[in-house]
Formats: sequence, C-alpha cells, structure tokens
Amino acid sequence: MYGIHVLLHISVFLFFWAISDFFYIVNHDFGTVTRCALIVSLVVYMLLSVSPLIFSNSPYNTPMTPPLRATCIILRIIFRFPWWCLQRIRGQQFKLIGLPYYKGIHFDRARLYSIEAEDRAEKLEPYAMEWLFTENDFSDNDMDKFLYGLPGYMSSSHTKQDRLDEYLTADYFLRRIKEHFITCATSEELSEEESLARVSSCVEALLLIFENSRERNKDTSMPDKLRFQKEFIQYLIDDFQIICDTENSTIALRASCIRGLAVHGLLSRLVSSDSEKNSQFPISLIPLYNFYLPSDNADTIQGPDEGREWMSKLRDVPLANLTMLAQAVRKREHAPPSILSFCWKTLDMLLAQLGTIHPKEPTRAQHTFDELHEDIRTYVRSQKMGFRMTPLLEFLDAIARGRRLLTVFSGHPKYHSRTDIVFGKEHLRNSDLLEAFAHCLPNFIASNSPEVCRDFLEDVVCRDDLWTSLQMNLWDTQRLDGVILDKLRIFEDCCTVLDLTFSVLEDSQKVDWRAPEFGSLSQQFESFIKRCFKGAFMGKTTSFRVGIIRARVWKATLAQFWNDIDRERVVSFRSQWDVASLARLICHLGLPDKDTKYWVSYVDGDHIGPEFNDKAPEMIHITKRDGPLHIFCYLGQLVASAAPHDQSGLEPKDVENALNLQQKLIENKRLSLGCASVTVWNRLDRLREHVVDLCGKNAGKDKGILECLLRMIEDVRNHRISGSEGPIQSEYGKKIFHMAYMSEPTAINGDHTSEDQTCFGRANSFINSQSFH
Repeated sequence: MYGIHVLLHISVFLFFWAISDFFYIVNHDFGTVTRCALIVSLVVYMLLSVSPLIFSNSPYNTPMTPPLRATCIILRIIFRFPWWCLQRIRGQQFKLIGLPYYKGIHFDRARLYSIEAEDRAEKLEPYAMEWLFTENDFSDNDMDKFLYGLPGYMSSSHTKQDRLDEYLTADYFLRRIKEHFITCATSEELSEEESLARVSSCVEALLLIFENSRERNKDTSMPDKLRFQKEFIQYLIDDFQIICDTENSTIALRASCIRGLAVHGLLSRLVSSDSEKNSQFPISLIPLYNFYLPSDNADTIQGPDEGREWMSKLRDVPLANLTMLAQAVRKREHAPPSILSFCWKTLDMLLAQLGTIHPKEPTRAQHTFDELHEDIRTYVRSQKMGFRMTPLLEFLDAIARGRRLLTVFSGHPKYHSRTDIVFGKEHLRNSDLLEAFAHCLPNFIASNSPEVCRDFLEDVVCRDDLWTSLQMNLWDTQRLDGVILDKLRIFEDCCTVLDLTFSVLEDSQKVDWRAPEFGSLSQQFESFIKRCFKGAFMGKTTSFRVGIIRARVWKATLAQFWNDIDRERVVSFRSQWDVASLARLICHLGLPDKDTKYWVSYVDGDHIGPEFNDKAPEMIHITKRDGPLHIFCYLGQLVASAAPHDQSGLEPKDVENALNLQQKLIENKRLSLGCASVTVWNRLDRLREHVVDLCGKNAGKDKGILECLLRMIEDVRNHRISGSEGPIQSEYGKKIFHMAYMSEPTAINGDHTSEDQTCFGRANSFINSQSFH
C-alpha cells in the first residue's frame, strides 16, 4: 500500500513529461517553457525527498524519501564492507549506521530524536554537573536532595554508565561531598536525627561512587584510577581530626561521633565487598588502618599473602574506632548533657554492629580498650562526678561481655550471625543467645586448658553477672504461659551452663558462692522445678542433671562456709542470703536436728533472732561433719537409680560427671567423709546393699559403672573413723563442743592430723586444758 504513493507520484511526473513533450512538438517555445517548469518541479521534489537524509530535523519528506534512504544504506554497506571485514578480524565491534532509525520501511523519527538527544546529553552532562557544583549556589538542603536521588540517577537507564565515573570522581564533586560531611559536625542548626540522616546519605553516596569506580577499573594495570579513594579518605580523616581537637567540647564531641559513624559505615561495606572479591588489601583502607592502628604501616604491604594477613587485622579497626570515641567522651566529660546524649546514641549504633572483633589472640587495640575500660570503671566507682560516665561504662561492659562470648563462638561459624545480639545489653538474658552459649560452651571447655577455662568463667561470673542472667531466664520463662517443651529447653540450657561452670570453678578462689546473686539463683532454680515441672514432666536425663547441679551447689556452699571460717576464725553471716544458704543446705541434706521447721523458715527469709546465734555454730559443725558424706550418698543414689543407663537417655559424660564429683569428695582432705555420724553411715550401708543388688542384675557397661561406684563406696568405708559412731547427744556436750569450737577453730578446721581425731576427742582436750570435771 505504501508503494502506491510512490507509483502515483512517478506516474504524475511521467504524465506531465508527456504533456510537455506534446507541447514541444506543437510549439517549440511553449514546450520549452513547460519542460523547464517540469524540471524545476522535479528538482524541488527531489530536494524535499533528500533533505531528511541530510538534515535530521527537516520537516519535509516525500514518498521517495524511504527508498532513497534504503538505497543510501545499501550503498554505505557495500562501500564499508571491506572495513567491516578488517574490524571483524581485529575483534572490534562494527555498527551499521542508520539502521536504528529504520523501522520496517518507515523512518522512525522519534527514535532518531531520542538518540540525538542522548548524544547531546552525553556531551552536556559533565558540563552541567560541573556547573551545578562550582558556579551554582548549591545549598546544603539541595545537596541532601541530590544525595538522596544519587542512587536512582546512577542506576537509571538514561544515564551513560561509561561516562559516569568521569564526573563522579572529579575533584569538584568529591570536594563538595566532603564539605557536606563536615557540616554534620559543624552545623549547630542540625538536630541529632538530621545529622545521622546526613551522615548516612554521605556514606551511601561515597560507597556507590567507590564501588562504581572499582567496577570500571577492574584492570590491575590501572591502580592510579583508584588512588582517589585513598586520598579522599585521608583528607576526610585529617579534616575531622582538626575539628575533634578544637576547644569547643560540643563541636569536638559531635565531630568524634560523626567520624565514628562515617568510619564504621565505610569500613563495614568496603571490607565486606573487597574480601569477597579478592584477598588483596584495598588501598582505600590504608588511611583508616594507619590512623587507628598506628603501630604498623600499611603502606608497606607487598604481595597477596601479606595483604590477606592485613585484611584480618582490619577486624580490630571497629573496636579501635569505638575506643577512640570513648576516649574523647572521657576527655570531655564535662560537656553539656545534650551532646553527651548524642554520644550515647552514637555508641549504641556502633555497638549494635560491632561484629568484626577478632576473638582469638589479643591485639594492641584490644589492650588499649581494656586499659580504658579499667580506667573508667575505677573512675566511676571512686569519683564524686563519676556517675556522668556511668552510661559509657555500661557500653564498655557490654563490649567486654561480647568479646568474651565471641571466644566461645569462634569455633562455630554457624553462630557467628549471633553477633548482632552478642554486644546487646541483654547479653545472656536473651534466651536465644543463652541457647547458643550453652551449645558452644562444652566444646570451648574441651578444647582449652583448665587455666584458660577457669579465667574465662571467672570473668563471666564475676563481671558479666552470669547468676543474674540465668535467674532472669528462669524467671521470664516461669512467668510466661508457654509450652512445657519451651520451658524445658530453656531450663536445660541453664542446667548445662551451671553444670559446666561448677565443674570448672569448684576450686576457684575468686568466685563467691555466698554472694546474694548466687543465693537468689539457687532459690529461683528450686522454685522453677517446683512450679513448672512439679516432678511430673521432668525426664530422667533432666532429673539426673538437676541432681548433679544440686550436689555441686551444696558442695560449693559448704566449702565456702568453711573457707570463711578458716580465714575469719569466727562464724559470720554477711547477709540474709548466707542464712538462707545454710538453712537450705541443712534442709536439703536432711541433717539431724530436732527442730527442722525452724530451719525451713530461714529458707524463705525469716527474721534472725537470738536463738539463731546459739544454733548456728552447732549446725555448721554438723553440716561440715555429715554434709560431704550426705552429698556422696546422694550422687551414688543418682547413679544407681539411672540403671540401666542405656534406657535412661543419659549420655556417658553425665554419669562420668557424677562419678568424678564423688571421687573429688573422697580426695578432699578439708571436707572429710570419715567423721560423719552413724545415721549417715547407715545411709551409705543401705546404698552399698542396693548397688550390690544391682550389680547382680545388670551386665555390660552398666555393671562396670556400678562396680566403679561400689569401689568408691568401699573406699569411703575404709576411711571411716572409729570415734565417729555417734553425734553429740547431751546439751552439756553440745555446749562444751561449742566452747572448744569457738576457742580453737584451727584444731577443727585444719588440714593436719586433727582431721583424724574424733569430735569428742577435740572437746576432751579442751576440757582437760581448762580443768573441767
């Protein structure tokens, strides 16, 4: 149908050519005029047809224009074919000029205009960008809008990606971003939220520019193309350092906060992107490394192996960054409360993402942090105005706790994602983190020396409030109306942590087993069992582990009481929790006393009256005398009641823990088993008969466990002291013993041959020395 227009125009010219030829035959003059007019018309027609081929914006065209354009393209292809073949041989790309404008037989004028507009924009865009940042009055608010829209501009299909790196890395562009960065610290009109938003937008813009530049310059033969990143970060650090050293406390602290946020944002993304793509140390991070870790010089890096080593050292930069901010706050502690509030908010943001600390060998950055932490702890506790630094101490405590937890998670990549809550203020009060800690702690203890494990758990107990964290987990779980399986899971996590902690720290001199936190945990532990399980939902495995924990608590409490008596040479109760611990020990062990209800009242915190001072020394002696053998029998009953062990669900290490604890009781010279009363020995005899009976009924592994238990029972019986056949019965004897105990505690508590003396013998020697009848 389109060809009809072409044929019609050709037929019109042929018709008028025939008319002019007829006129020329009739009259030569008239025919010449008509031929000239026809030729002029034909020339004009051809000019109109050809003009779109010469001028793209020509408003005229004829039906002959598309055929003429197609003819020109064909001729161009024919003439350029040899050149095309040569470029194909060289591997270069060849484009057929003109074809993008042609849609079928029609000329796509809109497409032509679009392409030409893009070509002009490609040439004008760098000039427009330069004018925007140099000659135009580009305000801070306009800059905020520009940075907000920069990601969309860089990813737009209308943006020439091959020219993008040219003007985004220009000096005028980076200089303006740096100035905008500085305003976050120097502008007093900005609120905290606006400052944080501006820092985030600047960091995001820089990361996009750096990433785009790396993508455009992947060739390692062009390192100079990427040096602008190093220079920009170096200039940024220098400018911020000048502001941080100013005398104005508000501006200096604000600059320290902005610098900390900027460095953290740049480092977290640059390290992750570079570490995933290659192992070379990125030159853009050299200024950060040299500033925060000045002891080494990153400019001397040579070779990929050394680069990988230095990449691992970069893990200390976030900690050094946070430490430097804390030092600035400590230095300017008298700053206005408003700027200190901004510092706490900044520290909170840095703390929430502090997951790159290297957990293994201590480094210089970690030593610097430890020194600052200890200095601030001492200052807060000793100075009158130290309370102003209390929030800072809380942040540093959270970091120290998180670092200790990372040492446990270091061998488990599966739990590295927990770092978002490792440095949180909840710490082990978070049930998910407690579950991960309980899962990783056994492997940590198995793979480290006893000294390392003891030092680690002593810090966790004494500095990280382990007892309070476990109590809070039990309390929160007990209050919730959750599924019994969820409660059991959290309870087992607490049992695992408690059992391992007791096993490592039972001989520790730093842990105070009479601390109120431990007494409160013991009470909460028993309350949880009574209210949540009520003895019906607890399986044999959990019940067995609970029994071991109880035995460890009794043993630790008993040893702590006796250590205090040896050290202070007198019975002392530092708090109500000491009284409750002694009463709980007496009630749980079932020690003989005529007034059991009297001691039960002290478990719940009853008032201490004068009568208690008379009863306490006697019951402490009875507890020391009968307690160790009671605990031994209790553990023996646990092991015996679990037979057959294969069907109880117990793991071999559970039974081994009970047997090891019994062996330690036998080897403990201070808490001797041989001085127990006849009542406890009768209990041991009943246990022996029960174990002998079980040995005859079981075989295999169970029989080996029971025989081991039986050997320990016989060993204890062989150390029985003949004078310990009975307790002190008369009131007069009790008073005499009390006087002997109060006057000669070393004769009772010492580690010498007096352990082999009977209770009556000790009292006897005192009576003879005082001429009593």
